[in-house]
Amino acid sequence: MNEEIVPIQSYTKRGNWEDDLEQVTSILKPDQAAYIIYRLDVPSWSIMCYVPDRCKVKDKMLYASTQANLKNQLGNNYFSDELHGTVPDDFSKKGYNHHVVSKKTEAPLTEREQQRKAEQESGEIYTGGASTYVHGVSFPVEAPAMDALTQLVKGQVNYVQIKIDCDKEVIQLDHTGKTSFSELGGEVPLDQPRFHFFAYHHEHEGQNVTSYVFVFSCPDGSKGTKSAPIKMRMLYSSSKANVTNVITQVGGKIDHKLEINAPDDLNEEEILAVLHPVTEKKESNFSKPTRAGKGARKLIR
Repeated sequence: MNEEIVPIQSYTKRGNWEDDLEQVTSILKPDQAAYIIYRLDVPSWSIMCYVPDRCKVKDKMLYASTQANLKNQLGNNYFSDELHGTVPDDFSKKGYNHHVVSKKTEAPLTEREQQRKAEQESGEIYTGGASTYVHGVSFPVEAPAMDALTQLVKGQVNYVQIKIDCDKEVIQLDHTGKTSFSELGGEVPLDQPRFHFFAYHHEHEGQNVTSYVFVFSCPDGSKGTKSAPIKMRMLYSSSKANVTNVITQVGGKIDHKLEINAPDDLNEEEILAVLHPVTEKKESNFSKPTRAGKGARKLIR
């Protein structure tokens, strides 16, 4: 499915711009997010983002991540204001006036608030509520996925592939089994993102070592792959941290994490270099003997 921003409704001016705000509230639905491009009294526009709490998490993320791009495409210089809301009344005449007053009386931002504002402007993930943004989402993990990771930690399998059911918004097991590093690329889908847990058995300095490697594969259309839909890519990207931490719940740990677009991005030498970095030995400097008459006094018999 190809996502695009499309106009769904417009209306003509009836009175002054403040009174006409009531028309905005009448077209908003309780479970459907929308952008409103609104002409103010002054020769400028306001971009309004309506994201109700009842819409899906992936829709909330999609609207948060596309707002900056929408403003850039339409022209940032045309917009003198922007408004976020979760209920239609936020965009009424009363709601907009409250928004204007709040902006004028806004207290100086704390360091954390400034960071949150920067995240909002850069398109971080929106989760609903009044300007609430987070770095990721935490979908429930189904029992078969947990069981497979338990088998991985116990050594019963050495590979587990995890997927997201984007409609149900749950973490699921795709498949599990045994594979070698040379065969690992064959497990990577070319058209959909996936999470991969691989118990990498190898030898280092004469000893057998097992390192747990986490791979997030997300095809972008390069190297023979087909770019996955933007909603799917966003869901996987925002769930990455949560999925990575699942293995700790069954007693395991991740020794190395990497992100790839295509199977060709898997490089065994690079992974070994990270798992077993070469430490440089410092050469000891030769200390010249102290010149006669210098240094500490010595007793000579």
